This record gives sequence, structure tokens and C-alpha cells, in this order.
Amino acid sequence: MPRGKQAKKHNPNTRVNYEDPSLKFLDWVDSIGLEKTFFGRLIQLMEEKFYIRRAALIFLYCVLLSYTIFYQLDIPYNFAVGDVAKVGVNSPFGFEMTDEVTTEEKRLKAEYSVPVFYDWDTSVFERVSVSLIHSFRTMRAYHRDVKWANNAAAYRAQVKDFFQYKKQFEAELGVNVSDFMFEWLIDMKFNPRIEAVVIRNLEAWYDKKIAEAPDRFIPPHQPTVMARIVHKNNLGKELNIAREEIVDLQTPDNFEFFSKKDLNRFSESDQANLLYFARSLVVPNLTLNKQETASRRQSAREGVIPVTMTIKKGQNIINQGAVVQPFQMAVIKQIENIRADKRKDIMALSMALMLSVAILVFFSYLKRFTVNKVKIEFKDVSVMMLIAFGVVFFAKIFLFVADAAFSSKLAHLIPPAVFLFAAPVAAGPMLVGLLISYGELVWLFTAFLSVCLGIMLDYNYSFMFVSLVGGIAAARGVYNCKTRNDLYFAGVRTGIINALMIAFIVTMTKFDQEGSGREILLSIPAGFFGGILSALVAMMFIPLLESIFNYTTDVKLLELSNLNHPLLKEMIVKAPGTYHHSMMVGSMVEAAAEEIGANPLLGKVMCYYHDIGKMEHANYFIENQKPGHNPHDHISPFMSKTLLVAHVKDGVEMGIAHKLGKPIIDGVLQHHGTTLISYFYNKALDMKKDEDPEISDQDFRYPGPKPQFREAALCMLADSIEAAARSLDEPTPTRLQNIVRNIIQRKFSDGQLDECNLTLKDISKVEAAFVRILLGIYHQRIDYPRSAGGGLGDVARAQPQG
Repeated sequence: MPRGKQAKKHNPNTRVNYEDPSLKFLDWVDSIGLEKTFFGRLIQLMEEKFYIRRAALIFLYCVLLSYTIFYQLDIPYNFAVGDVAKVGVNSPFGFEMTDEVTTEEKRLKAEYSVPVFYDWDTSVFERVSVSLIHSFRTMRAYHRDVKWANNAAAYRAQVKDFFQYKKQFEAELGVNVSDFMFEWLIDMKFNPRIEAVVIRNLEAWYDKKIAEAPDRFIPPHQPTVMARIVHKNNLGKELNIAREEIVDLQTPDNFEFFSKKDLNRFSESDQANLLYFARSLVVPNLTLNKQETASRRQSAREGVIPVTMTIKKGQNIINQGAVVQPFQMAVIKQIENIRADKRKDIMALSMALMLSVAILVFFSYLKRFTVNKVKIEFKDVSVMMLIAFGVVFFAKIFLFVADAAFSSKLAHLIPPAVFLFAAPVAAGPMLVGLLISYGELVWLFTAFLSVCLGIMLDYNYSFMFVSLVGGIAAARGVYNCKTRNDLYFAGVRTGIINALMIAFIVTMTKFDQEGSGREILLSIPAGFFGGILSALVAMMFIPLLESIFNYTTDVKLLELSNLNHPLLKEMIVKAPGTYHHSMMVGSMVEAAAEEIGANPLLGKVMCYYHDIGKMEHANYFIENQKPGHNPHDHISPFMSKTLLVAHVKDGVEMGIAHKLGKPIIDGVLQHHGTTLISYFYNKALDMKKDEDPEISDQDFRYPGPKPQFREAALCMLADSIEAAARSLDEPTPTRLQNIVRNIIQRKFSDGQLDECNLTLKDISKVEAAFVRILLGIYHQRIDYPRSAGGGLGDVARAQPQG
């Protein structure tokens, strides 16, 4: 291997070892130029117009939520018919099913109510008699052609030869004849008397309805059968035949000679042979039509409407210790089939599409009607999605446990709806209300969650409405939460609203039903308990959500408002003037926020920490300086500006390190906006020489951004006003009012309030609140004697207050 290549391979400092593979991939994508193709431009256009990536994420979330809603948490049933149930079984949901046992009974009853169907051939006697006459005539003709011998042996030989006509005789007669009977007929010379006797008796016998083994095919409970005439006369005519009119062909006693006088000319043995021969000619004139019978019975089965039964949710199927019956097993099988029904995939997909459309419509509404008022961040959407999913999943677990532990055992005492109303579903709106300050988002989230819960509970619109109203009450209860007890009171308020709504709805829907009074009396306290339980659940999860998503809720603000916080304790030691200034600003902002409907707790706590960055260089800020000692006198105005601006950056870093939360850090970053540091700007102009480059005011402005929300704007105004008021030698009411008015007008004219939601009406209220607080702080005092330390006066300070 060449030396150069070998050195390149083993040198760890070559650039190839530090190249980011992702950059190569991006270069490769750029080289393709996909964004310049029609497909790429189409995707980009759809992204700009419809935000397809966000829509895809929302749809995937809705798919997960929908499958969770339709998923059934139930213990599998290991039962068989005849087993003793170890546990009681209640239906986990309401449904309709076909009662197969009862339906089959009705089908069998309808099937066996159809009479057996026969074909009745009325021309049988005619055919048999004609065949008999024709065959006898033929045999007599053959018999006459033979010269019968008188010798017995020769005669028998001739009889044997005559058997050559037996097959012809049987063919013309239509029935098989035994050798003995044919030999007897030969001996009788096929006497016409035999023919006449047989025909007369056959005519009488065929007046009856003759069938073969009717008892085997006709059920005992059927008194009649259906017969259809198949003769050309009356062809197709159907009639009912009584069961007792049918004669069994296989019963010889049914066929006896009715006239004895015709038999007197025959010996007893000949009479027996004659009767035997006559019976052999009897064939059924009623023939069972199995195909038609089966077809009509099948039609009767299909004509039976299936018996459907309604199984209500929570309805008892099997009691503990009872023997499992076939009907109960059929219900259990139906429950298992519904759980495993593949149609749920279509239902879940349809619901996912529905929820996706609902979310997109909600966002479109917010974008259209709350411009510059509601700012939706991806974090807020993620939190709402997580909370909605958590509430649905937790409610499903809660109801499953309640059903397994209580409802199945106490169903005779406590209606299942009681456990439903006790579910802590209002915890979702409580959590969203604590984390997100926009009321529009909270109530839209509550409506969305209520729809999901109502669908999850078999489209229970009563529960949907209760959860909607109770959820809004819960979110309202945690608004401006100033103490932890407010969460308990929010739970009580939610419980009361739930109880009232449940009382009204259950009364309207079930007042006329049996047991409605007990259900109303038990559901009302259950709803109240559900509100309190929701507050407990919210208190349990709010710290976790605060930590994961870096939210600063009112509960977190209560913790930060404790003056024993490490940053505040450090500030009072390193920068006592700044600490006092921050407390004063906090009081001013709190009063102003209450006047305009902003969050007073957020405003006050933000002001406590807005100047924490001054602790790094406390002596460079006037409120912390000793009289006669000003370090700015020894540095350039550009360095002074840099030190002043640095306290914003230092404060942000401290806030991140101590996890103060985004609103507080935003207040630290925005409380000066892009304000001009006019003192040092003017000082730089005074010190500028003719040959020096021009000095821009942009070099002496804070980097910003400008206040983005009302509390930050109030902090900016109060910060400047309190510092200016502190510098007054004689803070008279008139001077204080002028300072407040002038500073607010100057900030407004400088455009510092352009990006927040303060209105002119709000500014007027803020001005009045600031004046009121300042007058309370700087009220008129009597001057103490000089010997007591009075009359010293204040040294005017002309430097900026930071």
C-alpha cells in the first residue's frame, strides 16, 4: 500500500472521520432536485395549503385513539355447557343477538307443521286392470297352442317349457310373479274367472288411498297429508287426505276379498293362491314426494323470522355457582364474536377519520376567529393528545375494575350507571386548564374528549353531556389557581355540577322505568365523588406533566412565589436593592393584571425573577450602589451598555438552570423589549468626536424580543415606572401620575406594546392601577427632626435603573 494512503487511513485527524453522514444524505437529496419536479412542487403546495404533515400526524393519533376506544378489556370466559360457573358474568356492552335456541324451535315447529306431500295417481287401477287383461289373453293364446299331455310327467315337462313365456307375462302384467304362482296360473289355464275376480277386488281396493309404510313417513301428530293428483284429469290439484284414509301396502290384512260368492267355485288352496296373486298386483296410488316435502319444509324454515333478543350492558348472563346452560353459552359466544369482529377495523378507521376532521375543523375555527389571540404550539397539541388518550385509557381501566370488583357482585343493589358517573374523566379538562391558559383550546378539548367517551360507552349521550358540562366546570375551577386548596374546591365544584346534571338527565331518561328512583339517588353522589376524584387525579399527574413538558402552571407558580426560593434568597444578599425593586414591581403588576383579566399570579412571580441576572454585576445597577460610588464613571458608555444588556442573558441562563419555566424565562427575556438605553446613548453622543463614526441608536437597544403576552408587557411598564418613581426626590401624587402616563405613552410610541394583546382600554386600567399602588407606596410622610435623622433629603440619580 502506498505510504500516503496508509498514512491517510490511520490518521485520526483527517476530516473524513468527522463528517456527518446526514449531511451527505442532504447533499444527495439536493442533487436529485426533487423539489423542482412536479411531484415535489405538488407536495410543497399541499403542505403550504393544507399542512399535510400535521394532518398525517393527527390521523395516526386518531387511529391509535380509536382502537383504544373500541378495544374491550375483559377476562376471557372459559366455560362449557354443563360447567359450574366459578364467577358471575355480566354483559360488558349492550347488543342484539339472534336467539338460536328459540329460533330453531320455531323453525322445527314450522317445518314439522308442513304435512307430508304425496303424489296421488288415480289411474293406477286402470293401468293394472288393462295390463292384467292383456297379459292373461296373451297367455291363454299361448296355452291354447300347446297340446297338453295327459301323462303327468309329460305334462310337467310341457309346463316347464311354458316358462319361456314367464318374462313376457311379467312384462305385460307389470309385476314380478313367482314360479309357483306362474305354474298355478298355467294349471288354471289363465282362467278368465281369475281375471274377473281379481279385477273386481282391485277396483274395490283402489278406491282406497294406498301408500307404502305411511307410518314411517307421516309424523303421529299430523292428522292429514297433502296430496297432488298427477292424472291428466284434475292434474295438479291438491287436497288434504285424512291420516286414517291411507292404507298401508305392507299390511296384507288391509286387502281381503269382499265377495265370497265368486270364490265358491275355487278350492281353498286356489282361493289362497288367488288372494296372493291379487295382492301382488296392488301397487301404491299414493307415492311419497320426498323432494317436494323437503322443499316445502325448507321454505317453512326460511319463512320463520329469527327471534332477536336485546342484551343490555351489565345484564346478568350467568350467576356464580350456576350450571351453564346452552342459551347462556350462546350469549357468551356472541359476546366473544363481537369482540373479535373484524368490522371493528372499519369502525375504528371511520372514527379515526371523523376525529381527524373534527380536530382540523377546531384548529381552523381557532385560526379564523382568534387571530393574534390564541397561539397553538406543538407542545400544547402534544399534551392535549396525551391527556385525551390517558383519560380514555384510564376510564376504560377504571370501569373494567369497577365492573369486575363491584358491579358483577352488587348488580342487584347498585345499577351499573353509578360506577360510570363516578369515573374521574373531568381530570382531563382540569389538567389542560392548568397547563394551557387559552380558554378556547380548553373547551374545544373538553368537547372532543366528551365525544370520545360517549362513543366508547356505546354511544351513551347522557354520559357525553355530563362529561362535557362537568369538564368545562372543572377547567373553570382551576383557572387562576392561587393555592393548592383551589384544586380541591375545583373538584367540589365539578362534583356539584356533575350531580346536578346527572339528576336532571337520569330523571328525564329513566323516570318512568322500574327502579329509577334508586338509580337517581345513587348516581347523584357518584357524580359528586367523580368530581372530587378528578381533582385528586389532576393533583397526582400535574407535577409529572410540568416536568416532562416544562410547563409553568399556577401550582408551579405558587411554589416559585415562595420567597425562600434559592434565587430570591441569593438576590436579597447579592442585590438587595434589586430584590426590593422586584417586590415593588410584582405588587404593581399583580394589581394591574387583576384589573385587565390577565394572570396576576404569573405577573407577580415573573416580576420577582425578571432581574435575577443583575446578581452577576449587582454594583453596576443604581439600586444596589452606595452613594458616591458609581462604577460607570470609569468605563465607556459602550461597556456600560454591554453590562446592562448582559443581565437579560444572565437571567435567562439562571432561569434555565433553576427550571423556572418558559413563561418566567420569557418574561426575563422580554421585560425590556427593544427599549433604548437613552442615558448611555446620549452620553456616547456627547463623547463622540468629529472623526468618530456615526453612532446608531440600535447599538444601544436591548436585543428583545418585544413583550409577546400581557403579563410581560405589564412587567416592562412597571419596571420602568417603579425605577423612575424611586428616583424622585419628592414623589407627589401629581408627579407620580405624570411619570406613569409619560412612561406608558413613551413605550407605546416606541412600539414596545405592538406584539402583545394589550388594548387601549387595558392600558387605561393599567395606568390607574399603577398610580393607585404607587400612591400607596410613596404616600406623604412628615419629616423627622434633623436630630432624629430626618431632613437629609435624597441624592438625585440621573442614571438608568436597569
